[in-house]
Amino acid sequence: MGDAAAPLAEALQSAAAWAGQATTNLGRPPTSPCWSLVVPTVAVATTILLKEDRPRKAAEQRPVPGATFYDAMRLRSAVSFILELMCCMLAYAVSYLRRPKTEKDVVAIYCGFGFIPGEKNGWDGNALKRGAGGSEQCAIRLARGLVHRGRRVTVYSGRMKRSINIEGVTYAPAASFDVRGTYNAVVVWRVPQILLVQAWLGRSLDTKALSFWIHDGSYLAMLHAAGSTFRAQIRRAVRVADAVVYPSREMRVAQFGALFPSSDFHDGGRDVLSKAMVVPHGVPRYFDDVDDVERRDGWLLWPVSPERGLAELLRMLPALRRAVKSRGGDFRVVVCHLRGGYHENTKLELPDDVVFAGMLPPKRLAAMLRSCALFVFPSAVPEAFSLATWECALHGVIPVVYGLGALAALGRVGCPCVAPGDAAALEAAAVELLAAPDAAAARRRDVVARARAAARDWAGTARFWEATALRAPS
Repeated sequence: MGDAAAPLAEALQSAAAWAGQATTNLGRPPTSPCWSLVVPTVAVATTILLKEDRPRKAAEQRPVPGATFYDAMRLRSAVSFILELMCCMLAYAVSYLRRPKTEKDVVAIYCGFGFIPGEKNGWDGNALKRGAGGSEQCAIRLARGLVHRGRRVTVYSGRMKRSINIEGVTYAPAASFDVRGTYNAVVVWRVPQILLVQAWLGRSLDTKALSFWIHDGSYLAMLHAAGSTFRAQIRRAVRVADAVVYPSREMRVAQFGALFPSSDFHDGGRDVLSKAMVVPHGVPRYFDDVDDVERRDGWLLWPVSPERGLAELLRMLPALRRAVKSRGGDFRVVVCHLRGGYHENTKLELPDDVVFAGMLPPKRLAAMLRSCALFVFPSAVPEAFSLATWECALHGVIPVVYGLGALAALGRVGCPCVAPGDAAALEAAAVELLAAPDAAAARRRDVVARARAAARDWAGTARFWEATALRAPS
């Protein structure tokens, strides 16, 4: 019994010695690795779960409850944050029971344990064949781009049962990521908890370059809602990384403003801003021959999750339908992306000309991009990039958007872009295009040409990553 317990005792002593060199967020030396983690964990959990919303003034009340994407997801997002944090702590504890890995030539893309609402528990390169969310696509396509450039890449994602290799990329369970291993570069994909645990322990991953890749607006909402204590901890987490990678300038500005609000007492943030770099996502091209041969000029495509404004679009349907029917056209709305995670819980009463298509694999998505004319997108979410809108713009489905967050960039390639929250103006812009198909076709050609000139493909994105975020800091 004593011999069997010896490795565990040595591991615990090693963990205690490592954590003993750190300090807690209270500035006192910890007496055990548990102390250095428990106090900040309780602080973060309390601010996320127990903080009450500030009362809104009457003028600030939203006309539609749950109009923004993450309002309805706040509790789920908070719980998923804490579950991910607990798994990261467990990963550090378990790491002392095994020999550290040495993979000095591997680029590790760490995607967490799959607790993010809407994310599938396990996904890999095969997910593209079935249809996948935008963030998952980005991780898969970046990995493929780096492999094509001769790099060895492992994507650690979700609670997969085993490791597999698809098109040269290794996809492994997140639990197999070795926090004490050695890697050529590590990319932390939109889950800062592993950085947060490192910050609490006063250590960093053994790698030449450590990047934090921020994909979407979820943490903007959480940073605003959870309070100054939570923001202070996330500031510590971000400082662990060598580079913070954003897909748009708008997201970089918004994230910095949320992380360092004037209402908080903090230590500036110039060091965090100096680490920030913008590396736009690549946009896949499903076909090059963009024409109107198969296009139905009265069909609308909805290729994103419904919480991003589908209810608002449904309120516009009478006017949009009338614009098409008045000229004898065929009106239809094709709703995609309504499968998996929180999407299964969505209940909507829909008219007959609104069709659910589910999560579309590439061939079916390409067919919809050939067939539909507009993507009317009344989203109140400050999008970080919006892969779906750029896919539409590149393939002839004109996005009609609010100039909010990164969506404002679509105005620079000719897409109708109105003031944020002005639903009447958004509806009017869509009606104008639906009522005049010849003018819409001319605008479509202009949008496609300008969007394809502005967008980056994933091969170019991989080159940019190699030249910036994957290089050892000087």
